[in-house]
Amino acid sequence: MEKHIIEASADTPISRIYIMGAILKHFKGHSDVEIHIFRHGADDGELAALQGKNLVGPADPEVPPEALAGATEEAALRCLLEAFTREEADALADWLETRYADQISDVYISPMDLPVPLGVGPLGLVPSGRTNGFICFDAVHDYPLPFVARGYYDLAAQESFSGDQE
Repeated sequence: MEKHIIEASADTPISRIYIMGAILKHFKGHSDVEIHIFRHGADDGELAALQGKNLVGPADPEVPPEALAGATEEAALRCLLEAFTREEADALADWLETRYADQISDVYISPMDLPVPLGVGPLGLVPSGRTNGFICFDAVHDYPLPFVARGYYDLAAQESFSGDQE
């Protein structure tokens, strides 16, 4: 398993800035499946600590206005709460390497761009469907980390199909 890490700039205003992704070699009949790994279950106190720090910017001008209906600053901040600190990201990457090195080809750790545009929201609120869902890493026996980690996948967005059912 190869780790790809991009450091946040020294002037980043918050430490919970790192997003993670991974490539699963085989998953549910597909090969090279991209997953987005996120921290799940932040509390309202963590949300309150982010408010008033100008971490949410204007919506992406490419996004149609009807897609922004109901968009809130709180939802954008909750997206930030799904990010990891560098220490959490490193600990999770190390655990993934120990537990799943033969099943994961690559892990990516990089800082989020700030400000987060209005209109984004947390992955944890995406409903599961026939071709998308969540891997609950924290539900694995002997998961050692003090935070909840999930991986979101969308098989409909995958280009390759291996025929294997793993």
